[in-house]
Amino acid sequence: MRAALTEELFPFLSSLSKDARHALGALVPARAKPHRSLLRRGDVAGGAYLILSGSLRVYYVSRGGREATLYTVERGGTCVLALAATLNEEPYPACVDAGPAGGEYVVVPARLVSRLLDGERAFRDFVFEALSGRILELMRTLEEVGLDQVQQRVARYLVKHQGPDACVRASQARIAAELGSAREVVFRALRSLSELSLVKTGRLRIQIIDEAGLNRIAKGLGLASEARPVAANTGTGSSGIRRRREQG
Repeated sequence: MRAALTEELFPFLSSLSKDARHALGALVPARAKPHRSLLRRGDVAGGAYLILSGSLRVYYVSRGGREATLYTVERGGTCVLALAATLNEEPYPACVDAGPAGGEYVVVPARLVSRLLDGERAFRDFVFEALSGRILELMRTLEEVGLDQVQQRVARYLVKHQGPDACVRASQARIAAELGSAREVVFRALRSLSELSLVKTGRLRIQIIDEAGLNRIAKGLGLASEARPVAANTGTGSSGIRRRREQG
């Protein structure tokens, strides 16, 4: 059974005119399989994406081929970069894949998006709220990718993604893709955290042993590089040193 565009997911629908609701209701939902590519940099976005189920991962790829997630669009949300590209008639500036459970969505064509923005206040409010909600998130992401020290970012990822059993189930390659780094850099960061007895690594599994200590590193209060300068010198490399930011 396919998901549908409902007021439960998108409350602004209840405040639209009859014609606007009819136009949106006539859109046919699309379904994407898990991790399927939907947009690549330079593609025509073609409209606004309204997510009905699952999720979409929005990310960029560096010149060196590394991936870094910008944000994830969950059900009831919309991709602000697709909106911006559509409104400005510019190529899509990033990449989009369906999430691990796939995704269902409708694409509101560019002409209809313009019509709704011009004549439907509820839709305008929805768009502006989505845009404003992502600005600070994108700024934080860009700051982390460009400035934060690798060990701190890995520690923050582990704290955020741990399960009820204090385990993170993800490959080093997956963590590297999420953080916009290289697998070898993530490997060295995990090895350093393991040497500090903060985590224990295994195949597709990272056990958090000392959550309080890992939290200190995640918050920049006690970096592994300060505790073990030798590991830092051999683990981060010149690119990691250039990205290092003094804390406090």
